[in-house]
Amino acid sequence: MYATVFRKAPANLLSKNTFLPLEVLTKIQLGIFPPLSVQRAFLLEHCSAQLQQRGITEAKLLAMDGRLCTQFLKQLVYERYLSIPFRVYTFDMEFTGLPVFTQDGPTEDITELGLYSPSRDNIFSCLVRPVCGRKQSPEVAELTHITDKMLEEEGLPFPEAWSRFLNFVNTPEPNEKAGSEECILLLSHGGKLADISFIKWTLEKFKLELPSSFVFGDTIHLIRDAHRCRPVTVDKHPPSWKLADLVQWLKIPPTLPVHRAGNDAKMTWDALYHTLLRYGNEDLSPREQLVSHFFDEKAKQRMKSMTTGDISAGEEGECFSETDMSSTDQRHIHKGTHSRSGALELDFDDIFKDSCESKQSPPITEFVLEDNVETDECLTSESLESHSLQSRQTPPHLASELSRSKSSSLDMESTTSHVSIKVSKNSPHTRKKNRTVVVTHQDTGSQESILV
Repeated sequence: MYATVFRKAPANLLSKNTFLPLEVLTKIQLGIFPPLSVQRAFLLEHCSAQLQQRGITEAKLLAMDGRLCTQFLKQLVYERYLSIPFRVYTFDMEFTGLPVFTQDGPTEDITELGLYSPSRDNIFSCLVRPVCGRKQSPEVAELTHITDKMLEEEGLPFPEAWSRFLNFVNTPEPNEKAGSEECILLLSHGGKLADISFIKWTLEKFKLELPSSFVFGDTIHLIRDAHRCRPVTVDKHPPSWKLADLVQWLKIPPTLPVHRAGNDAKMTWDALYHTLLRYGNEDLSPREQLVSHFFDEKAKQRMKSMTTGDISAGEEGECFSETDMSSTDQRHIHKGTHSRSGALELDFDDIFKDSCESKQSPPITEFVLEDNVETDECLTSESLESHSLQSRQTPPHLASELSRSKSSSLDMESTTSHVSIKVSKNSPHTRKKNRTVVVTHQDTGSQESILV
């Protein structure tokens, strides 16, 4: 396997007019895309390992048109941004009644904890004995089908129920990235008002600590924001933002009974998933869209660490860093020397270098002075000098050029020059005649044009 991707990348292309990955991400999020040359330079400098993994050689990169290169750039930049590892769960709780917080604490107790893992498609739920010994109201018992007898017989003390809760969220997910256990996202529908506050208050009551890896979120805000961006339809919004109304409005077929913590947790994910899938960012999956809402700062800091080389070696290899390339191969790329890549064999340093040095031209043997064709007039080489002096339209730099060429033509044996003057109408913009001198070289047959 080749150790490098490119053979002769221009040194100036790799060192000028390029951005850092975080800067490109910010521009993309604002809908601003750099010019095509800057995009290619960025991909060469910062995404060589990702290109190598996909088998994108220099020839393929240069063959990409602007639209394809922009899509490819967006894909690779988001790939780095979304490489932040995390687990996501939705959770729900049931209470003895409508929870209200007062100065003395909540007015109701937790009766059930529920979790849903989207990656495992697994539901967790357990009944909890009321912490303060409160009884359920008849309305709640009829709605949830949880009775006081069930809580007495099947309910667990809160510390034990919380321990099972932690065991479920600490179980590794299939094919998860390293470090996912450090970021555990817990989403609930309307949980900002009750669920999160109840958990924190109950943990303090039993002197238990809330894991620092937990990040709580409310799906109502995510769903509302997504609906604001969607096209206007006949049924503008759901009748309410309640979970049952959302599921019915999104036409998600019901599979489980409602008003149980585990089932409601799964319905929460279904409502969020289908909303983000239909009305969210079409370039990102519903799970990937959660990164910008809850881990934006951490993901950008991770991108910055990847750029500066502060990230660990294991994480760097997983996030498509450039360290897969040897230092020798990187020197080959920056110097433009030969490598083992199957890329184009072009001398890019010669192509892109500044051509400010004037080259010596071969002897000029023939002149053709022509304009936009209106009328034709032919002169011989003997009348060239007199014609250039009589013409008031000939600028000084053209007169000197004609004089030098006349002296060159006189030095050549039996050579005649042909000058064709074609008079055109005045330009509507400058009110002057636009003339062009076409110079033909004898040895190569090439022509050079000078606009007068």
